[in-house]
Amino acid sequence: MGSKAGQKRKHEESGGSSNHKNADEPEAKITKREPKPSAVASVAAGTTSAVLPVNTSQPKNEKEEYDDDAPLGTGMMTGVHIEHDETKCGDADKKGLDMLHHIDPAVAQLPDDEDAEYRIEPIVKPAPAKNPMLPPEGAWVQSTEDILGPDSQHAYVQRWVRMVKEEYSGSVKFRVVRNDGSRENLILLLGLKNVFVKQLPNMPKPYVTRLVFDRKHESMALLKRTERGQYVVMGGCCYRPFYLQKFAEIAFLAISHNEQVRGYGTRLMAHTKEHAKEMGLDFLLTCADNAAVPYFKKQGFSKRITLPKELWQGYIKDYEGVTLMECKLHDKVNYLNIPAYIKAQKMALIERLKEMSCSHIVFPGIDVTKTGGIPVQDIPGLSLLHVDVKREGGKEATGSSTTTPTDQLMASLVKSKATIANRDPAAQAQLQKHLQHVLDLTKSQTFAWPFMEPVNPKETGAYDYYDVIKNPIDLSTIQERLDLGWYYITKEMITADIKRMVDNCMTYNGKGHYITDMAQNLEKFFRSKI
Repeated sequence: MGSKAGQKRKHEESGGSSNHKNADEPEAKITKREPKPSAVASVAAGTTSAVLPVNTSQPKNEKEEYDDDAPLGTGMMTGVHIEHDETKCGDADKKGLDMLHHIDPAVAQLPDDEDAEYRIEPIVKPAPAKNPMLPPEGAWVQSTEDILGPDSQHAYVQRWVRMVKEEYSGSVKFRVVRNDGSRENLILLLGLKNVFVKQLPNMPKPYVTRLVFDRKHESMALLKRTERGQYVVMGGCCYRPFYLQKFAEIAFLAISHNEQVRGYGTRLMAHTKEHAKEMGLDFLLTCADNAAVPYFKKQGFSKRITLPKELWQGYIKDYEGVTLMECKLHDKVNYLNIPAYIKAQKMALIERLKEMSCSHIVFPGIDVTKTGGIPVQDIPGLSLLHVDVKREGGKEATGSSTTTPTDQLMASLVKSKATIANRDPAAQAQLQKHLQHVLDLTKSQTFAWPFMEPVNPKETGAYDYYDVIKNPIDLSTIQERLDLGWYYITKEMITADIKRMVDNCMTYNGKGHYITDMAQNLEKFFRSKI
């Protein structure tokens, strides 16, 4: 994430030294400026926003500082050995720079199988509905968990569980790195510098190096364990905390290009927020270029700055052509456990809806083969809407009791003449005549013969057809439905049956099969005539 890439500095630390100023003193304003790069850097945080191709070219007279074939952050140096202790996971009393105290062991024990279904626990269980709508006789109530379904169906939950598992096992580690002079941290800082330089090619290398190794700055590093058991840097977020002002300024955020779009960018920002809260900070500020703004918006940043201007003006570096963005940190929110909060909000919403609608009630279905069409208002469940319909001169009009949104919806359904019982008989007869004509033309085509009757497994050899196709349809079945006189009340309904017949054919025979080609030609002809 090039939050300041390709921009011209106005304020710069004097001489780049980190030993002569208090961390909470304003930046010295001088006239020297950094050279302005030719283009804005790309988004490099592994999000779905635009990620431009990384420019890895270097000037001819400048030697590469790392090997492109080796993991980023290693260069000519090996990784670092870090002990992984699973007992620290989830233990708030064992806080450390490796952030393991934030890992929930229960989440790490969820199934690994991609097809496995699982449910996560909400951060807090909402109170049940006080006065839910009760089901009538013959209907039953669906539970809140059944309404929501398994949490494993959501991509964001899958990414979150995968990240927790990787951190719990130690294959991935997030670690706070400061320039304390130790060999381990110097190696990690060098790896971070290499990641930022490679992922943000428009940032001047001396500037990146100065900020990363500055003792007033620190970084949240994303480390990945190699086959040799060492940890190498795959990404990170460099920032400078201002303790008295209770905010931190994010300088760089980037993820190695081969680890992007896997959720690491979101996880990295979540760890940064949690560590900022532990330092007593209330805000995160950053100067984002146009490519970085969408990423920061997804991470909770806003262009609206609520931090008093006197607390940050003169303390953070100012740039031309960038957008200052802010994220307010909330003490009661665990940013590493967002799916649990979303689960609680969904459950609370369902409980509230139970008091306002019958969406949680399951009614018996309609047997369309034994009825001659029914008015919309007679469908089981819709009678609970209590709509008052007055018939005047053969037309439907809503009475004065239609006041609620559900009543208005019901009234609009009745006025729309959605069934044969409410349609003009002459119009319905004309529609049936047109549909019959189109169906006859369709059946007369030379490529219609495979679809005239239901598939006979013995005659065709397709013995597993009905195991594969759960909703079979053919032209004879469509004809039977049309003969009922009330089944197809719109052109779209019969078109949907034709499309399902073609989809079934493609599902069983595959794309490119001659039967599939015939089905597609038949559908094309039908649509041209309907």
